Amino acid sequence: MSDTSMSESATPLAEPTEVGDTRVMRGIRLGLILLGAALLAWGAYVMFDTVRATRIPGVALWIIAAIILHDAILAPIVFMLGTLISRAGHRFGGTVVVVIEGFVVVGSIMALIVVPAMIATNFRPDNPTVLPLNYGVNLAVFFVVLAVLAAGLAVWLYSRTKRTNERPDTRHS
Repeated sequence: MSDTSMSESATPLAEPTEVGDTRVMRGIRLGLILLGAALLAWGAYVMFDTVRATRIPGVALWIIAAIILHDAILAPIVFMLGTLISRAGHRFGGTVVVVIEGFVVVGSIMALIVVPAMIATNFRPDNPTVLPLNYGVNLAVFFVVLAVLAAGLAVWLYSRTKRTNERPDTRHS
């Protein structure tokens, strides 16, 4: 054996680094932070340019209410459901868990969009064509359709994964 081959084989392998600690990941994070700050600044500019000054407190109240609704109600519910799903997830597999979590996230977002319209219908606008729909029924129908689609996709993925896992492994024969 030559000295070069000996030194190459004797060199220990480098310890794997975590993905979150790489320079690329730091660059991506910094880019996303800068993009978010730029979009926030642009939104503030557009708001102050297009919204009358008397309406800005109402917009600020809406933004604060949305943050409180998200942080105090939606995020804990999604977190608790995610915890329950992941505890039961080992029985179903990761793909089914992802489908269920996606269902919860999409449903939460739709509720966040529709519930203000449902509340606004109670104030009886002067123009009945402003909020003409029955938003409660439409949201319920949306949830049912979303649940059926999520259940169908979860069953299909579970059966596909189960069939794949039951196949004999012929690669190492």
